[in-house]
Amino acid sequence: MNSKKLLYTLLLGATLTSCTEVEICERNHPHTGDVNFTYTWNKPEDKPKFMGVLCYRVVGQWKQVAEVNTDDFTLRLIGKTTITPENRPNENPDEGDNTGGDNTGGDNTGATEPTEPTETENVESVKRQVLLAYADEPTEPTEPTEPTEPTEPTEPTETTEPTEPTEPTEPGTGTTPPPFTPTIKIPRGYYKFATFPLDNPSIDYSELEQFMKNDAKDYPLQNVGLSYKVYDIKDPKLNKPLAWQDFNPYAKYIQPDVEPLYYDSTTVQRVRADRQTTFEFKPKILSQNIDINFNIIKNTDEVQFKVTEVWAEISGVPTYIKMNTGYLDITKTSKMLFKTDIKPSNPDDNGNDTNENKRIACHGNINVTGVVNVQRAYGETLEDVRKKIYGPGIMQVVIYTEVYNPKTGQTFPQKWQGIINLYNTLNKAKLMTTTSDNKYVYRNGEHGTINISAEILLDGKTVGNIDKGGDALDRWIQTDSDINIDI
Repeated sequence: MNSKKLLYTLLLGATLTSCTEVEICERNHPHTGDVNFTYTWNKPEDKPKFMGVLCYRVVGQWKQVAEVNTDDFTLRLIGKTTITPENRPNENPDEGDNTGGDNTGGDNTGATEPTEPTETENVESVKRQVLLAYADEPTEPTEPTEPTEPTEPTEPTETTEPTEPTEPTEPGTGTTPPPFTPTIKIPRGYYKFATFPLDNPSIDYSELEQFMKNDAKDYPLQNVGLSYKVYDIKDPKLNKPLAWQDFNPYAKYIQPDVEPLYYDSTTVQRVRADRQTTFEFKPKILSQNIDINFNIIKNTDEVQFKVTEVWAEISGVPTYIKMNTGYLDITKTSKMLFKTDIKPSNPDDNGNDTNENKRIACHGNINVTGVVNVQRAYGETLEDVRKKIYGPGIMQVVIYTEVYNPKTGQTFPQKWQGIINLYNTLNKAKLMTTTSDNKYVYRNGEHGTINISAEILLDGKTVGNIDKGGDALDRWIQTDSDINIDI
């Protein structure tokens, strides 16, 4: 009997006996256990200050979120509906009531024993959860910013009758959270634990909040994920260049400065009554740091010009992370805009491009969950896939230039825009590995490089290619040019 079957048998046997345990135990027998969590980091200097832990009892459903201070491993239960900053309890004991409400208040237990499941529910749940426990482990998850402390109320002014303290500036429940303690009490049983950053402004926690509010039969953990927030191209909150026209509008954008995401989870673990258990996390970074390199070749025989800025957009960035495995969903992808560094081969004294310069190396660096390729639909040939300029795996560039007019001796701004299908380039980069069901991916390492062999030929009139021959070369296509734009 292999280890998986042995564990399955042990867990199954435990469920068949657990339904009678409550009946025969003493009336004052404890039904909670003390737990705490430790963290091991690849780069301790980059660790987040606070992490959240989803505590989900898979048999006899009970669920709660704990907040962990990663410096001293103290923790507290923060409640089922207080995951995002706007819902978090008020840290100031002078503001709002001090009952604790849904976040378990001052007693720090939050561990009332739920109704015991039936024998049938036990067996079926363990069958599902043992399979879940042996899901492939996630790959390496970026660091959330340290949550800011709510502002203190203003001191009363020195008058005959002091004024009331001002209302808290940050919306919240008005309750006081419990203090951080070495351990927390949770009901005994078999648990799935998952850790993730709290208060990350780039992350949408809505599915996790729905899971906490609803019964697992209606909202199972397998369907829960964290998503990066996305923005429309016209949204003023999106950090974008001027005069950008999107020729690949299949999805919205994530911010170019998203915070990376740490993540780890356990297999199903047992919490025993009346004893302390420590669980260890080794969070990994789900995102990749990716270097993107390409070249611009200038032909100034007929028109003299300087390249002033180069912006780019990469599509196919997974935005949805599965909570139970840490895998990235390739059916939910977005785009990211980023500015490149330009390095002319023959710059002026300030390192800028000149009319005489012939070659510019462009380099971008992004932190994303990864980049997936354009998908091959049923009945499509490889040639059909390589011709696509819509969907994931597409890159757009906007080249801002100053063109010299020899008749007036003045320069005027001009924008050139091109697009490329990175099908072959991404295949060579090997950034991601796809799961056997072709629905999810995980990254291959913390760093990746996208080297685009196709060079942009810019002659002041068109965007073209330096043709190096061969079928495996991706090609640039001109999508737009705009004269006399306001840069």
